[in-house]
Amino acid sequence: MNIWGEEDSPFGEDYFGSRHGKVVIGVIPRSEDGNSLDGTTTVFRYFAKIIVKDDSIETKGVCHMDACILSITTRMEEDVGGDGDGCGDQPEILLLNDPDKMKREKLQQLKVTVNCELDEQVRILGYNQGGEGLRGRGEHLNRTADFARGYVVMKFVTDEYEKASLCQEFKPREEIVVVCYIIGGHSSGLRVNQQEEVIEILSRADSAEKHKCYLVPASEWKPLVKKAKKLSLF
Repeated sequence: MNIWGEEDSPFGEDYFGSRHGKVVIGVIPRSEDGNSLDGTTTVFRYFAKIIVKDDSIETKGVCHMDACILSITTRMEEDVGGDGDGCGDQPEILLLNDPDKMKREKLQQLKVTVNCELDEQVRILGYNQGGEGLRGRGEHLNRTADFARGYVVMKFVTDEYEKASLCQEFKPREEIVVVCYIIGGHSSGLRVNQQEEVIEILSRADSAEKHKCYLVPASEWKPLVKKAKKLSLF
């Protein structure tokens, strides 16, 4: 979605206004005995659609939360690797509104917690797109997962929004600040604690202090999940 007010597509429009847009979801495949094939490499397997997003986009014309809820619609006939160029050529198997088929996919549900303490040790999971010193950023799509280690240094809540630009208004009512060296590709990655519980989603980095990053806590985006469940779309 265009949540930064870019002029080349409508603000807040799903799939940047594309009539035939859809979301591609990747997974780390597992063998029949439950062991990961190589442990870290992702393949593209599903298509999904956006079903719930920040209400402020339509009611206020701004976006306060860099998060939305997706619903898997179809599975590609074959997994796609590389840069994902072959996804659009794959025949699709319908999964939407078919609980039995979805169950057979054996997707794992992550644990989520709203508890977070200062100085808590955390890890941010993502896909480093920096090029690993061999390629320029964005020249190649890295599908190998990695993580960055950090700790919580601040938690704060904002009750009111002052009139500002779209970029300045782009923030949730609550954020958690973590000291952690991240790189392009970690954005929207999960932050997990020592108990392997999801606490937050990485939203943005500090433009002045590169070692600081800002995360949307689970307390902010869980209401979106509840809203999606009430719509009976899961």
